[in-house]
Amino acid sequence: MPDDEGKARRAGAFPRRPDEGMRDPFSLIVVHGDGAHVLRVNLPRWIAYATLGLIAAVASATIGLSGGYVLLLRESGQRAALRQRVDDQRVLDSLETRIAAVRSEIATWRTLHDKMWRASGLAAGPDRTAIAAGGGPLAASAPVPAGEPLAEGELDLLATNVADEGLRLRELEHTIGRMGKVMSALPLTWPVHGQIDSEYGMRRSPWNRAKREHHDGLDIGSPPGTPIKSPAPGTVVAASAHGGYGKNVVLDHGNGVKSRYAHLKKIDVKTGQRVAKGDVLGLVGSTGRSTGPHLHYEVLVEDKPVNPHDFLPQP
Repeated sequence: MPDDEGKARRAGAFPRRPDEGMRDPFSLIVVHGDGAHVLRVNLPRWIAYATLGLIAAVASATIGLSGGYVLLLRESGQRAALRQRVDDQRVLDSLETRIAAVRSEIATWRTLHDKMWRASGLAAGPDRTAIAAGGGPLAASAPVPAGEPLAEGELDLLATNVADEGLRLRELEHTIGRMGKVMSALPLTWPVHGQIDSEYGMRRSPWNRAKREHHDGLDIGSPPGTPIKSPAPGTVVAASAHGGYGKNVVLDHGNGVKSRYAHLKKIDVKTGQRVAKGDVLGLVGSTGRSTGPHLHYEVLVEDKPVNPHDFLPQP
């Protein structure tokens, strides 16, 4: 029919709407409460696909960021560990420097101890060789055992050396203490001060110039009446007034050492009396076989005269 054909031609002349011919949309049903109210929402497929794509993109980005964050944490931890290793190395370097300094100081101690032992004229005391944990000798320059950390090996070596030197030092202290007691009892100071008129040793006899004789002490010129002071503590073992010495005093200082003071004008001590360093023994005079006022001073070791200069400081 003409009208029908016209309608058909007109329908073909106009384009279809966008939603005509597309697939069915997604339906989203929302049920409220007990099901009395039902809400149905139709979503075009392109919106659903876009939403899913967006979710996937967000998930991917989240995973990527999480991975980056983990890598960042790992790298940060590695940097912190590296800094710690650097700091530890600095500490080890500093420790090794200090260990070297301590070992040098210990070597100085050992040298000083050896000198002191030699000066004392005594045996060197305890064994001077450092002893390792196994009982063998361990020299100060011994290498650290293989496989053992340097600092630990060095510290063990230092501990051994310090213990060894400490033992020697305590023994040396004990020996010096004994020597100090002996030294304090020796006549190491001048009993009077004055000109030396006659030295110890061979000399011309004052009474016969053609004859030589051995002089057993020092003749110290000093005015008559000058106080004669004990140069060290001791015990009076003789206080006599006869013989060629005239008035004289003999002190026993112990350890086989004695001292004699002769030609005194006056004796101020008695036999058996204990005297301290600086106590007055008597006065300078010219009694006995004497040519003038002076003090004849002798030092005897094991009852044999020795040169008093060996005990006295320079005047």
